[in-house]
Amino acid sequence: MTVTVWILALALFCIFEGLIPFVAPEKWLDSVREIGRVARPETVRKIGLGLLLVGVGTIWLLTS
Repeated sequence: MTVTVWILALALFCIFEGLIPFVAPEKWLDSVREIGRVARPETVRKIGLGLLLVGVGTIWLLTS
């Protein structure tokens, strides 16, 4: 996998991450505030770990 592919992947990630705040900033802010109000740090950590595992697993499957 070349550096170009990684840069393109990062660019695509930025597009997806920026899409919702651009299209619906008020709803996005409300959602983030609500998550911050009700979520416990352990829950957020577990979700983050799950997303990391899915991402690493997907990369591993596609590149092996």
